[in-house]
Amino acid sequence: MRKSYDKVTNIHEMMDNLEELIKNSSQPKIENEYFYMNHEHKELYLSLRSYFSESQNNSSVDAACYITAIPEIYEVVNIFDHIFPLDWIKKNGKLSDEFKMLKPHMQYIALAAAEGSSMKFNTRPALSLGMDYWNIEQLKVFWQYTVIRRKNAM
Repeated sequence: MRKSYDKVTNIHEMMDNLEELIKNSSQPKIENEYFYMNHEHKELYLSLRSYFSESQNNSSVDAACYITAIPEIYEVVNIFDHIFPLDWIKKNGKLSDEFKMLKPHMQYIALAAAEGSSMKFNTRPALSLGMDYWNIEQLKVFWQYTVIRRKNAM
């Protein structure tokens, strides 16, 4: 019984932390508090935010920068060919070659983010696919994406 209680307590603490991030999202340098897969992810994210200057005022663009900055994604994408940070996912109405180069768990993170930006796909919803594949680190990335995406909601 104790283990279940500890898990529930940890989940509540995590949700409280996510809520605090959303509430404090307008604070200067809040991105220093975000979850990153590694230091390179943070550096790429900050660089993409500078390149896509609209990210300063548009949480959808900001969150898309966060996902595209994942090093495993960034390495296969020539982001400077695109207007929106997730445009690389589709090419001519189909999933792009860049997208197909990613491992499935990264594909599902990218698809879930794209679906959050109103892109439509002829697949099972990416969130349900992700739930089948994501490890805890990838799940944290998706949670952080949702915090960034919804930071203007408070």
